Amino acid sequence: MKKLLLAAALLSLTACATATPGGPRADWRCDGGAAYSARINSSGAAEVFAGGQVYTLPATSAGRYSNGAVSYSDDGALGGAQGGPYTNCRRG
Repeated sequence: MKKLLLAAALLSLTACATATPGGPRADWRCDGGAAYSARINSSGAAEVFAGGQVYTLPATSAGRYSNGAVSYSDDGALGGAQGGPYTNCRRG
């Protein structure tokens, strides 16, 4: 029993050690009830969670991120993502 508990503890520590660190998550609420979340990961790309999808968007300029199809900016603008339109978004 002790070996099983030790193994479970080691597995949980391993999972924590392999997690990708990132910045704090920003939650956005938009007109029409749309909402999404975004954070900047440790490599400087934006991870956007919208419409049941996760988008990893490389930085294109200061405060702007895009993969060519989906774009996000630090002021809350999001285009091309599932679940939109994302208009007049506010942090909250």
